[in-house]
Amino acid sequence: MRSVTVYCSSSGALEPHFANAARDLGATLAARGIALVYGGGAIGLMGECARAAKAGGGHVTGIITQKLKDHEQAWDGCDEMLVVGTMQERRRLLMDRGDGYIILPGGLGTYEEFFEVLVARQLGDHVKPIAIVNHDGYYSPLMAMIEHGIAHRFVRPAIRGVLSVVDTGHDAIDALVAHEPGAHDPTQFLPMHAGRDR
Repeated sequence: MRSVTVYCSSSGALEPHFANAARDLGATLAARGIALVYGGGAIGLMGECARAAKAGGGHVTGIITQKLKDHEQAWDGCDEMLVVGTMQERRRLLMDRGDGYIILPGGLGTYEEFFEVLVARQLGDHVKPIAIVNHDGYYSPLMAMIEHGIAHRFVRPAIRGVLSVVDTGHDAIDALVAHEPGAHDPTQFLPMHAGRDR
């Protein structure tokens, strides 16, 4: 595991314990010698995670749109900053640059990024590990919604096998490192049919 893409909030109005969790993840990535790839922001959990990684001697790559950079949201402490034209380009590079994905608490943009990497895994576009840091139970309602989809046969049960839900950044990194790319049968994600949906 050489690099991890971290998805998280850019809000600066969060309770302090969320920032602590982001700093813990950044510091742990640096201590483990794993490069951080993230959305390039200077504020919110993005900025906290990036600064902690950098302070710990880690390598930090930011990927941001020109529009967000123009709004002075980019962090100038990155070792590498890629500036792109669209959010679609940004998401593609964030997905490509990481050997695995960690999702910290975030808002609508983070939800979008999470579901993009999850659906790409379901479709077989990548076999990289995905871990959600369910800090303070933040993602419990989202996980319950996925289980609701499984119960009503809109979501394949096999999705549980490609997603690790943990409490801390340290546990998330351990989950990514322990991941076995060939452990899940892609045929389990084929569309469900009556009588063949388990």
